[in-house]
Amino acid sequence: MKYFVAILLSILCISTLSAQSKRTTAEFRTQHKQMISRLLLPQTGDDGALMRTTTGVASQRVIRQWTYDSLGVSVDSVSLRYGPFRGSTYDYNTMIYPYNYPYSNSPMFNYAGQFSKPQVLFDTCMHWTINPYTNTYGNYETTYGTYDSVKCLKAFRDIFIDSATDQNMSFKNTFNAARNITSGYWFNIVSGVADSAFKQYFAYDTGNRIIRDSIYENHAGSWHIISRTNYTYANTVDLVKIDYYANTMDTTFPTTFPEQAQYTNTFDASHRLSTVFTKFFDGTNLTQFANDTFEYTGAHPFHTAWREYEYDNINAYWAPYFNMIKHLNSAGYPDTVDVKGFDSLANAWVPQTHEVITYNSGNFPDTLKDFEYNFTYFPHSPKFTTVYYYENYTNNTSVNESKTAQNKFQVFPNPTTGLLTIRPIGEFNLGSVTISVYDAQGRVFLRERQPVRGQCAALNIDQLAAGTYWLVLQDDAGTVLHRQAVVRQ
Repeated sequence: MKYFVAILLSILCISTLSAQSKRTTAEFRTQHKQMISRLLLPQTGDDGALMRTTTGVASQRVIRQWTYDSLGVSVDSVSLRYGPFRGSTYDYNTMIYPYNYPYSNSPMFNYAGQFSKPQVLFDTCMHWTINPYTNTYGNYETTYGTYDSVKCLKAFRDIFIDSATDQNMSFKNTFNAARNITSGYWFNIVSGVADSAFKQYFAYDTGNRIIRDSIYENHAGSWHIISRTNYTYANTVDLVKIDYYANTMDTTFPTTFPEQAQYTNTFDASHRLSTVFTKFFDGTNLTQFANDTFEYTGAHPFHTAWREYEYDNINAYWAPYFNMIKHLNSAGYPDTVDVKGFDSLANAWVPQTHEVITYNSGNFPDTLKDFEYNFTYFPHSPKFTTVYYYENYTNNTSVNESKTAQNKFQVFPNPTTGLLTIRPIGEFNLGSVTISVYDAQGRVFLRERQPVRGQCAALNIDQLAAGTYWLVLQDDAGTVLHRQAVVRQ
């Protein structure tokens, strides 16, 4: 929670919205890591909506997360309460921090496509940690969220409690018919007065892909644009370029901004992020900063290796910086995560952290143990241990399905040993569909876009483990055309 609240808001509310000199490498790195985390999330739009259309699925949702140090002393914990049909999603991608359930409900100042779909759909989140003012452990923050009938986050209020102030941050969203956010408002309420007000507007193309967002600040009673982000796609799915414009040094609110950051991305055939090439504005020019590469195992949607190089402007070469490798258990989930950093003096990768994850009977994370290398070895006891607690619930919401197209497809053979045939019934000219495969917890395992013009489409799921999955077909607008359970033998 500390990571997502402090880092997410500092990225745009400090480095973007306030006047400052050149950003440091540490600030670049913070912003870069956060953007990478967002890019690693599914890139096909409203994945939350797909999960919402799955009815009657028994699942689990996290209700508490507790972190303690090697002496057994509590250092951080979260307690959550939900509405009847709202759950949580674990982030198997980054897995660097103990908070791998993204609790941040920020409806704006976040990465495109995820503005209104936080991965933990709580009504109330209570956060306990070490109070930086008193240096004592206690309740530090409480967040309240409200949602519409299709689980879009309409608003939330964040209350921080410490010895110096009692600050309330209030966020509000509006949405279009496709359930994409069109505007977001943020007010920092001090003594009942809305201060530091910001608003963000979002524009979409005909395929409901975000193509632009703009942020405004209320200054001296007037709204002024302070940043703009443009998004470019190679096809209907892959976000291949992000251009971010702002002026962090001029307080006169100019209308022309220099480009502060640029992300150029590539994807594999399954639309999973393969590479990210990053440039940042150094105060004079837009210069190359980082190059990230990702590897995947089988059809898993999360990466199993991530290596990062950062550009050394002094010596003019790409310097190794970061390397993450995950090992998967027999069920296909990460059970160890090793992070290495590059020692330029030794010219070798050196260990930094070793994480060990165990799972409950429902394949949800049970504990995460964080071991930190002490320059000679990993100690036998973890420096920090995070324990997750769950409750059972049933996702029983059905929304926005096409009644005219539903059940106009045949999917066979079912059960299957690997190859599925998808056939339209009768005259049904769609042009193309996006085919997605989910497990019972709503995790996407496979996604393909295929033409469907009166003939059959084929989907190979032989890389998936034996079990029951949900097959979902969508048109270009994101409307669910067909959904059914399929069994991989």
